[in-house]
Amino acid sequence: MAQSIFFDKKQRLWVGEALEVAESLAEGYLGVNLGNLEQFPYDLQTLANLKERERTRKALAQVCKYESQERIPDPKRRTKEFYRICLQDDKILNMVWAETFSFDLLRPLLLYIVTHELIHVIRFSVEPQRFFLRPADKKAEEKDVHRMTYELLKSFQDPQVGVWLERYRPWREMHGPPGELSVLDKFYQRA
Repeated sequence: MAQSIFFDKKQRLWVGEALEVAESLAEGYLGVNLGNLEQFPYDLQTLANLKERERTRKALAQVCKYESQERIPDPKRRTKEFYRICLQDDKILNMVWAETFSFDLLRPLLLYIVTHELIHVIRFSVEPQRFFLRPADKKAEEKDVHRMTYELLKSFQDPQVGVWLERYRPWREMHGPPGELSVLDKFYQRA
């Protein structure tokens, strides 16, 4: 088995910076308060801290969902949900290297990935059933999240961010069947 590649100290700092920027952008664009951990319970981990089930070969990152039952003498027993953004350091580093032959574009890629996954967390927190979509519906979910990621990041005048916005254009422009507006879409629409 090949040895995993982990982010170094500087790259982990970039992950933290990306999360701060993504949180600020998401709060402003979506009108949410991510400091409200009761409504938006999540964290972000890099490969070094992931459990085996949080690792994937299929993506640069994923969101894992955890549920727990409150131990209270209530017959309804509330379920608490928690989301973890799981960055796959090795996949991210390999992709940047394969596409650019340097790590110069790693920082803006981290911003794109973290913003994208944070939007998923917000959507799952508002509509928990979105986490369990059928494969056909997952394509539409990904398209919507890539579109929203673009909307959040397009204001950056950084050409390096623009590289990734252009790279992910096909994902946000995928053609799919038009659907009716969900509760979440109505929540996000601006007057």
